[in-house]
Amino acid sequence: MTLADLPKNTRVKIAALPDDEAIAAQLLEQGFALRTEVSLAHKAPFNGPLAFRLHNTKISLQRDIAAQIKVDA
Repeated sequence: MTLADLPKNTRVKIAALPDDEAIAAQLLEQGFALRTEVSLAHKAPFNGPLAFRLHNTKISLQRDIAAQIKVDA
């Protein structure tokens, strides 16, 4: 399962970041580290960005980036 497939308000832990090192580095700076707990807060309509709860804050990601982050189901 990836972050893009996550049902709303379901808590999971990040299992793998994207293979692209530049994208992975940017995600790490935002707090998307391995084993970090995350949940989906909002889905924008018309395939817009997804907002995730992470470390008591909300962070938006484009769906194609979220689809590259694997999580433990």
